[in-house]
Amino acid sequence: MKNLGVIGCGAMGKGIVKNLIKNGYKVYAYDPSPDALAKCEELGAIPQPSPFETARQADLVISSLPGPGIVKDVMMGESGVFSALKPRSFVLDMSTIDPVTAKGLYAAAKEKEVHFYDCPLSGGPKGADAGTLTIMVGGDDKYLPDIRPVLESVGKDIFLLGSSGSGQVAKLCHNMLVALMTAGLGEAFAVGEKAGVSRSQLAEVIQSGSAHNRVLSVFGDNILNHTYENVLFSLEHMNKDIHLYQETAGHYSEDSPLGQVVCSLYEKAMEQGKGKLDSSAVCGGN
Repeated sequence: MKNLGVIGCGAMGKGIVKNLIKNGYKVYAYDPSPDALAKCEELGAIPQPSPFETARQADLVISSLPGPGIVKDVMMGESGVFSALKPRSFVLDMSTIDPVTAKGLYAAAKEKEVHFYDCPLSGGPKGADAGTLTIMVGGDDKYLPDIRPVLESVGKDIFLLGSSGSGQVAKLCHNMLVALMTAGLGEAFAVGEKAGVSRSQLAEVIQSGSAHNRVLSVFGDNILNHTYENVLFSLEHMNKDIHLYQETAGHYSEDSPLGQVVCSLYEKAMEQGKGKLDSSAVCGGN
């Protein structure tokens, strides 16, 4: 598989395109944003006018899209990716969606003799640019050797988690914990500061003790300095992901009281107009 398609060339997709080309793949790319597409063309990708045309050129398509609705439209629409691909082609959906939608896409792809994998990511735009993403994979074991070289071109840690939807389950659980820890850090720093312990001192204690966590390593500067305009992962995207987590918990009849608390905190931040800021803006005041 040397001809690949990438649909969605934003902050994550651009890095994916860069590393696929770096690893010798011919990449056909589509994004509704002319600017995003132009940046991928500068990297060596071949721009396409639609998802259908992108898929028509490719043996394997990677999608990196905002949410479940648009993924379904792009894949299953009248001029969708599944209709354009040749039998025995592959789709690696690197979007964050819900496992029920992922399973539905897997079934629809199978009817077209296309192999669909849910492959959500962790690592953000920096990880995408460096090719060091964590990739959570759900789908058939049988064809994993075929897709592994592509996954290894864009990711460092690749987890093969089971049947279709498993990757999305892992990603949503992961992001709920990130959201929970982010909000918890914001609260702890506010209390500590009011009681006379500086944020920087408390951060050192946390990272030295049992509460050590990577969330503070990644988002710490924003949380400590209130630099929420430095967007590492937008609050609106985190809000979407934790609501998908809640939907998933409900689908499997599992109580999620902490998930409910986190959802309410991020909903409040959205109501305050913080959606375009970094997700750590949930720590800020009104």
